[in-house]
Amino acid sequence: MSLVVSTRLAAIPHYEPGLTTAEVLARYGLDAAVKLASNESPFPPLPGVEEVVRDGVATLNRYPDGAARALRADLADLHGVAPEGIVLGNGSCELILLAGEALLDPGTTVVHPDPSFALYPHLAAATGARAVPVPLDPEGRNDLDAMAAAVDETTRLVVVCTPNNPTGGHLGADDLERFLDAVPPDVAVLVDEAYHDFVTAADRGRALSMARRRPNLLVLRTFSKAFGLCGLRVGYGVGSPDWIGALDRVRQPFNVNALAQAAARASLRQLGELDRRVRSLVAERTRVEDALRMWGVPFTPSQANFILVRPAEEPGHGEGPLHERLLRRGVIVRDGRALGVPGALRVSIGTPSENDAFLAALADALGRPGPTDTPHPLHAGEREGRTRP
Repeated sequence: MSLVVSTRLAAIPHYEPGLTTAEVLARYGLDAAVKLASNESPFPPLPGVEEVVRDGVATLNRYPDGAARALRADLADLHGVAPEGIVLGNGSCELILLAGEALLDPGTTVVHPDPSFALYPHLAAATGARAVPVPLDPEGRNDLDAMAAAVDETTRLVVVCTPNNPTGGHLGADDLERFLDAVPPDVAVLVDEAYHDFVTAADRGRALSMARRRPNLLVLRTFSKAFGLCGLRVGYGVGSPDWIGALDRVRQPFNVNALAQAAARASLRQLGELDRRVRSLVAERTRVEDALRMWGVPFTPSQANFILVRPAEEPGHGEGPLHERLLRRGVIVRDGRALGVPGALRVSIGTPSENDAFLAALADALGRPGPTDTPHPLHAGEREGRTRP
């Protein structure tokens, strides 16, 4: 006998995670592989994080602070807002889901970019609302004019993703400001900035200043990407009392665990080292893009920690699709079909040696000359065998 489940269940998209390194090693009989599929940080946690996590194990018999008061205070100081303007989540994914739960009903709509983060259409399916996907512009950014035009009297929520996943396109602050002026003030707008730290544009970060003066705006950030805490799941939002109050009404009391709170607070004490790591990763992103450009391999210029590569499939290869050919060479990337971008590959930026492995495997799979062996100046130490922190 089958369970009787909600009629909405069939409409909820199923998220398919990528292959693990262990699965690839076993499937293809490899001794080693690099994983560049999940937009994770290639660096270990920031200095001091492992120690506070280890120390916190002794008190795991106690519940965490359900309001995450200390972490909220730290984030409030960082962003110049009151602690009441911060909401914490079990990753920013939870906050996105909570926004749908708090705001959407049957008969309402959520406007979101497409292709973008797979969770956005989930909000409508889970609540009985209707999703209104809006195609991206030619630069892989959210098409704000089209999204504003899609807002009508049924719209309860608009989701903006910048830099957009999986394309890496970034929205300028002036464009975002004009968009917010065009949206009715009673329509909630959620700006997902999971990849904010990797943006090099001079106007990055202005969305948070907008959230301080626009009651309908919530800006999400995460500790999963640049901070390297995706295994602990900590995300947060900055917004008005209306936004924070709505999410708190549907949030579980102890949604961010004690170790995650401690690790996030320790990470915030290492912003100088975080900046050094981000600059290192951005330099590697530029190096990979330069190699792709030199080979004539199409890609979308990125402001995130990944690149959407759009190589033309070439006839005569008997090994299957390009992402499969890379797997056989020990390089795990995200197949664009799972992201709504058939024929593309989303490639996370890793360490210099991991990026070299991708470039070498791509060159071999496409029959191109291999990458240069000249060390990148920022990372010569790693190639000489020294361990980079």
